Amino acid sequence: SPGTRREMVGMHKLGSSFAAIGRKFSVAADTVRKVWNRHQIRGTSVSAPRSGRPKKLNDGDRIHLEEYVRQNREQRRLPLAEIALNLHVHVHPQTIRTELNNLELGHRIERKRPWLSAKQKEARLKFAKEHINWTIEDWMRVIFTDEMAMQTGANQGNIWVWRYREEEYDEDCCGATHKSGFRKIKVWGAIRYNKLSKLVLLSEKKGEGKFNSEDYCNEVLDGELFDFWISS
Repeated sequence: SPGTRREMVGMHKLGSSFAAIGRKFSVAADTVRKVWNRHQIRGTSVSAPRSGRPKKLNDGDRIHLEEYVRQNREQRRLPLAEIALNLHVHVHPQTIRTELNNLELGHRIERKRPWLSAKQKEARLKFAKEHINWTIEDWMRVIFTDEMAMQTGANQGNIWVWRYREEEYDEDCCGATHKSGFRKIKVWGAIRYNKLSKLVLLSEKKGEGKFNSEDYCNEVLDGELFDFWISS
């Protein structure tokens, strides 16, 4: 306030340091120094009138806005008008967009990644910690295999989320994908250092029934997987 600024100037004239004055008023010493310099230059500690229209959101509003939008996955997906309403700020939604852009919180398309349970996350973290010191030569002796069902699905379109560019694959900014029981074609494949296996169809064969354990041993374990290991 103007009264506090005048008191700061008076204390410094009487010999108090900027740091001591700052401690008394719970502000930074540099803030007191700026008040003093303004008094020396303009003969008053009152701020000069600002040119142009004042900003509708102050620094505290911007901090609150950033914290609110990033609080959880639901709030990252709110429309601008609802954000303004929930924050009790009487501004146009475009003002909210401008402030979010200034904070580098862009309105970006939600990325998709497989849904993981807490147990699956724990298992993957445990695996990573156990193998953190493995060398490239160690990984070159490993084959990763997986099976996948390829199917048709409904296209739900893009979902937009407020996030920083580097938050692209953060859990709050991604949509979960789930495996469905509706299957069309099931395949098996493997990867290892700098090499891919062939895909093996695991779907039932026409007129021969379902793909059974004997088929799996013959076509996968003793077939493509064995050839893939020997040829590497």
